[in-house]
Amino acid sequence: MKNTDRINPAIAAIPQTKRDAINAAIQRKKNLPNLAAGNPVMPMPKTITDRTMAFLSAGFVRYTDYYGFPELRRRLSEVLQSQWGIAANPESELLITSGIQEGLYVVMRTILQPGDEVLIPSPHYGTYFQNTVACGAVPIVVPLDEAEGFQPDIDRLARAITPRTRAIVFCNPSNPLGVVWPRAAIERIADLARRHDLIVLVDEIYRDFVFEAPPPSIAGLEDMRIRTFTFGGFSKTYMMMGLRIGFVAGPPALMPTVKKLHYCLTLCPSVIAQVAAQAALDCPVDEVRPVITEFLDKLQLLYRGISSLPGVRCVPPGGSFYIFPNFRAYSSDSMALALRLIEDADVITLPGSEFGELGEGFLRLSVCAPKADVEEGLKRLQVFFQRCARNE
Repeated sequence: MKNTDRINPAIAAIPQTKRDAINAAIQRKKNLPNLAAGNPVMPMPKTITDRTMAFLSAGFVRYTDYYGFPELRRRLSEVLQSQWGIAANPESELLITSGIQEGLYVVMRTILQPGDEVLIPSPHYGTYFQNTVACGAVPIVVPLDEAEGFQPDIDRLARAITPRTRAIVFCNPSNPLGVVWPRAAIERIADLARRHDLIVLVDEIYRDFVFEAPPPSIAGLEDMRIRTFTFGGFSKTYMMMGLRIGFVAGPPALMPTVKKLHYCLTLCPSVIAQVAAQAALDCPVDEVRPVITEFLDKLQLLYRGISSLPGVRCVPPGGSFYIFPNFRAYSSDSMALALRLIEDADVITLPGSEFGELGEGFLRLSVCAPKADVEEGLKRLQVFFQRCARNE
């Protein structure tokens, strides 16, 4: 008997990330501006750091409530009601998780059965597809059209629905696209979900990083609370990526089962991360707003610079950390182009194929690096592509 004979086929079928080739190429170079990472180079606000360090200095780091500090859930419930328009009972509808990644898996594993189908508007964040496959379900990729500003086409989504369709999953504001779906689009998706009895999974981790008002949360629309799981966290707004702390708000009929799987996976969330999350909810706005403003300023800077490149198209960003420009004028193989940019332009980018086959020919560019690095990376890209255009 081979050990591999015992591997669960659904787990073996999870697509492998394509970043290994990028990471290998980076090792051969030095001083590369990083326009690829979604991992900001910025410290947590001082309020959070001080309170977390004070807690650690006491030396007591014990197990906590399985589903998160009751006070943290209570505070989150207040924030969801006042800022997101979502009524979520802190006892029955809120769960603190080890980041959104854990939340996505425990929800998908709870609601999906082998053969169920999940609609994924695409290009998409990779783990929506990977988690679907890991649960033995079938990802149904539904194209988002660049010419339509990557906005959802409801008729296209409706045509993809079959008797096996169970759910739809998306991110708003979008990673990797940088676009924001407005209220009209969210209302059309809600109507589709009601008509076809779909469960909605929406990732709102970039909610604070928008040029205009935050988009409406679909769970706050009429009759959507009973069929929507909303995922959020503290990673981006409060620079707490490595603490791995997030939350999910979901239907009261389904959350008890979600909590059972969460218990099997993690027992309870990190105590330290929960202390930091509570501090984040108390963080003065003057410690947070400048960070958001800086990111949005860098996003505009990057968009303007990339849009000026010869032969490059880019849908204007509405928020998040990203833009998703079209480089097909230079290469239809985004991995080959990303590797070439490391070797010949000394800039790190991320191939659009990382976000599904419909991302091929695009690159995801990020503003998580310091502003000086974003400016230098942009300058190097301008030099490289202007040289390419002259040589054509």
